[in-house]
Parts: sequence; structure tokens; C-alpha cells
Amino acid sequence: MDSFIKINAERDGKYSVLKESFHNAPYKLTHFGSPRAQDHLELIVMTASPGIMDGDSLNMAICLKEKAHLKLFTQSFNKLHPMQNGATMNSTVQLAEGAVLQYIPHPITPFKDAIFKNQNDIYLHTDATLIWGDGITAGRIFMDEAFAFTKLHTLTRIYQNKKLVFTDNQYLTPKTQALKGMLYFEGYTHQATLIYAGPYAKLMKVELDEIFTGEYEDLEFGFTLCAEQCILMRAVGHDGELLHSFISMLAQMCWEFTQNQI
Repeated sequence: MDSFIKINAERDGKYSVLKESFHNAPYKLTHFGSPRAQDHLELIVMTASPGIMDGDSLNMAICLKEKAHLKLFTQSFNKLHPMQNGATMNSTVQLAEGAVLQYIPHPITPFKDAIFKNQNDIYLHTDATLIWGDGITAGRIFMDEAFAFTKLHTLTRIYQNKKLVFTDNQYLTPKTQALKGMLYFEGYTHQATLIYAGPYAKLMKVELDEIFTGEYEDLEFGFTLCAEQCILMRAVGHDGELLHSFISMLAQMCWEFTQNQI
């Protein structure tokens, strides 16, 4: 099944509003609460499907005009069912001057033999801000399907003024890689990533250095200024909900920090 989600948002006075949108089955795009409960726009992507099936293709396009601010949410974990050929998701994001986008989807859960490629191409104006996350689980752990998927490939590329400034390329194949070992998951079963890109990245890095001086009992994490205007944060653990909550908390910190700088 080929599915499409399109979002065009712009600034109308003090409010960010949904100017144009499109979605088809099995996905639905709707306001997350009242459309003007706050100055920024909040939307949630919902689905009537039990998950992504073999041959599915999801395409998402997000365009934020000048000074439009959007928080985009998902409904639940994204299940990848057994496959022979594979499924894909392609996202294209365009953020104009002063635009702010936060998107922290729930983690993907690959069933045995799942094959999935997730590609994100993000184009930022120099003064736009991106808060972007993703999460990966090893599979259905309690059904003995940890790392039983065939292939997971996540490729995220960020461009600023059409210049490539950041690439995150994860290519996971359990049959050929020791994913439980060193330099991979190292005994953990879940991973979460957060990217903060924009004009306030260096200032945000200073804040994070001051806040996160200790360790967490149930997860491990790290962050770095991986480009001049981009922070990469990554965490691993054994609980998908915990990691999603942790990354969401970091994203909210980045959102509030950005709003205070504007």
C-alpha cells in the first residue's frame, strides 16, 4: 500500500496554523487538542493499521513557512511485520526562516524477518530549528525475537541552505553483524536518537553539559556537537517507553530553550 501524509503550515498573526494537509488510508492527521490552545501548532499522526506490512510505502512531506512552529506526534509504536521484499518510509522536510519543528515518533518494533528502510531528507534555512528523534527496538523481546529482523536501514540527512551538514546512516543486519556486541547495542535492546539543529545548538550544548553531569540507572546516553549547528544525542536501554520518554523530555527542553531564544 502506498500512503501519503502532507503538512503545510504557516504563521497567522501570533498563531501557527495548518494551511494545507493531505493523508490517505491507513493514516489520519488531526489536531492534537484544540487548534489554537497555544501559539504553536500541534498535530498527531494516527493509523488504523496494525503495523507496516511487506511492500508498504509511506511518504511524508512537511513544509513550514516563515516563523511557523509545529509539534508533530505519533500514536503508538510502529510495528514492522514479517516481510520478504521489505517496506519503506520516506520523509522530506522543508523549514523556512524562523520555523521550528519538533518530531519525536514512537520507536519501531521489527518482527522476525522484517525489512525496512527509513530515509529522511531535511532542508533547513540557517535560522530554522529542527528537533528530530527516532527509536529502534531489537524486536519482540518477550517472544524471543530480539535481533531476529532481516534488515533495518535508517538514513537521515540534514541540509542548511542546500549544503549537506549532517548524515546519520544506520544499517543493521543481524545475520552479518554482531549487534549485541561492542560498538553496536552492547547488550542493550533499545536505542533512541535526538537531533537538535539550528542557530542555538552551541548554546544548547552548554546547557546540556551543565544539566547532565551524572548517570541514569536504567539507560546510558551521550551527546555531542557533531556539526557547527547540530547536536546529536543517543541513548540505549532495555525499555522502549522509558527511552521514548527520555528523548521526549530532552526534546521539550530543546523546544523551550529555542522559544526563549527567539
